[in-house]
Amino acid sequence: GRNQPLKKEKPKWKSDYPMTDGQLRSKRDEFWDTAPAFEGRKEIWDALKAAAHAFESNDHELAQAIIDGANITLPHGALTECYDELGNRYQLPVYCLAPPINMIEEKGDLETLDIPDPPPNSGHECQLRLRLSTGKDLKLMVRSMDTVYHMKRRLHAVEGVE
Repeated sequence: GRNQPLKKEKPKWKSDYPMTDGQLRSKRDEFWDTAPAFEGRKEIWDALKAAAHAFESNDHELAQAIIDGANITLPHGALTECYDELGNRYQLPVYCLAPPINMIEEKGDLETLDIPDPPPNSGHECQLRLRLSTGKDLKLMVRSMDTVYHMKRRLHAVEGVE
């Protein structure tokens, strides 16, 4: 087929199940991690990943420059079907190019539903020992009736840990 310039319109699609931004990122990471194992050349997959990222960021000039520089042909002007100069076919799923129309927003821990505090002095008090990803060790006093949410809030209040 003949080569077409990259079209600026993002594909519109609906996911089978509503997904969060984190789930979409995981799905994309999984695809890009396994894509070089499919047919084709790793350097072309790398170029397609960079072009897809530029495309989603609305940097169409950069996406087109990457495609041109890697000698990738777009018969339909879309990254969903591409060919390298050897004729190898590369197909990108739409979820790598645009978010679904039924995307759901992730709520931060502080925005979660109003979880009622446990009654004061309910349950027995105990000391929780924590090791942060920074390597710092902390001790936090909690009650056995506290939820994880409440323990996280107390950790934030007492130690300033996000």
